[in-house]
Amino acid sequence: MLKPFIVFIIFSFSLLHAKEYSDSCLKETKTLPNFEYIIDVRTKEEFGHGHPKGAINIPYEMKVNGEMVINKHFVEQVNRLTDDGYDKEIVLICRIGLRSVKAAILLADEGYEKLTNIQQGFVNGWKKAGLPIEKGSK
Repeated sequence: MLKPFIVFIIFSFSLLHAKEYSDSCLKETKTLPNFEYIIDVRTKEEFGHGHPKGAINIPYEMKVNGEMVINKHFVEQVNRLTDDGYDKEIVLICRIGLRSVKAAILLADEGYEKLTNIQQGFVNGWKKAGLPIEKGSK
């Protein structure tokens, strides 16, 4: 019972002290912000069922022994993708916008400067805005 409370406190504290990222509300704008990479932080299974066209899957969380845990190589994988380009324009997306905001905070703390989180995620943001979708994994 104490564990969820501790996680909430740590997450809230990190929100207060996190570096900058921006949010995009696709339901309102119907257009994407500028980007060099769209990183879909959902699991490989979720990604395979449908994702933004051109997105690259780097899961923020992974299932290990039946339990979801943070991908300890997430930042390293993003660094490899961007060739350590901390000034690259990156759009982050997940199912409903919760994992992607955590990923944005983590990457901002790492030094990435041009991050955009899709607030409503793939389900209520991307799909409802009518933006291009593809299926399968990359």
